[in-house]
Formats: sequence, C-alpha cells, structure tokens
Amino acid sequence: MGATDPAAAWDVYREIHKAMRYALFGVTSMAGRTDAADDAGRGALLEEWRDVAFVLEGHHHHEDQFCDPLIARHAPGLRDELEAEHRLADAGIARLRRAAAVLAASGPGAERWPLLRSFHLDLADFTAAYLTHLRYEEDRVMPALSAAMTDEELAEVTTAIRMSVPPPDMCTFIRYMAPAMDHSERVDMLTGMRAAPPEIFEMFRDAIERCLEAGDYRAVAVACGFA
Repeated sequence: MGATDPAAAWDVYREIHKAMRYALFGVTSMAGRTDAADDAGRGALLEEWRDVAFVLEGHHHHEDQFCDPLIARHAPGLRDELEAEHRLADAGIARLRRAAAVLAASGPGAERWPLLRSFHLDLADFTAAYLTHLRYEEDRVMPALSAAMTDEELAEVTTAIRMSVPPPDMCTFIRYMAPAMDHSERVDMLTGMRAAPPEIFEMFRDAIERCLEAGDYRAVAVACGFA
C-alpha cells in the first residue's frame, strides 16, 4: 500500500492490488485442479474462497471508508464509473458466494462435477473482469489522487487503513499480501508493524513467516534486524 522507492509517487493501491491478483489467480487455479470426488479437496477450495472473498470485501470496505471521500473531493469525474464498477464487483462476489454454498451442499461425483466446473469458470470470469477494474484504479484514479495530494498525505491514508484492520483480520490480508510483494515492500510493511504492541507484532511476524518461502522470510528478517 505504498512506495519504497523515493523517486516513485506513493501508491495506495499497489500492494493490496498485488494481493488481490495473487489471491484470485491462486483460488481460480485451485478450483481448476480440484477433483469433484475429493471431499477434502472441495473443503479446502471452499475455505480458500472464503478467505479470498473476505479480503476482497474488506478491501472494498476500506475503499468506501478511506478512498471514496478523497475521490469525491479530488477526482469527482471518475467517481460514477468507479462506483458502477464496485457495484458489479460486489454483485459478482455475491454470486460466487451463492455458488460456493451450493457446491458445499452437493454430493460427490456426478452431482458435484458440473457445479465445480461452473464455479471454476465463474471465478475465472470474475477475475478477468476484476483485473480491468484494478487497472482502472491504478491508471486513472491513483494519478488523479497523486496530482492533488502529497506523498505524505497518501502515506497517512495507507497507515489509517492498516490501523483500522483488527490484527486477526490483518493476518488474513498478510497471507496474500506478503507473497505478492517484492522484498522492499515486505520490509517496509514489517518495519511499520514493529510499532504495534509486541504480542500483536508477533502475530504479524508469524503470519509473514508462514506464507513466505524460508529464504524470502530470512531476507526480510535480516533486513528488519531481528534474524
């Protein structure tokens, strides 16, 4: 949710959008390789989808709370199209939630296979449409905000968003954010989190360690000074 390169403008969307892409690509691929006869595999897929949906909906809530007032003030000409895209995305998530509930209640084999196929294809369609929405925010909305606000003001928005998320929920976000980030972004995020109380920081540190390859985690730990 920021920029570690001093030459780059602060980007409120960058890191969370990386997480959205990572999450959607992952759950869509998972749906494609899940065997309709595998009860455990179906359960794992639905659990993964619940976490992805939670992060998607949480991100939309943060946009409504923190970004929409800024867009209304600094880029009102973009707001109607952006709101229409958000409504479409929310409707798509709701449809996928209903499809997941039907899949969860299905029996094995012949009954489940068409439901699983449909869920996979619907996830793929949603992902394709959502990528266009993310690019619109990155190419149109963020430049408008950057033209009207300083990096320091935008960084404060990022901090406010992060601090609004309860620690257990933030750990779910971290599971998709940390693997999708580059090294400097991981260091920036974890360094900022060290301001949290020790027991909360340990939750965040543990969440990051769990979702990164061992070498990637060690590189972050060394850079943050606690390896």
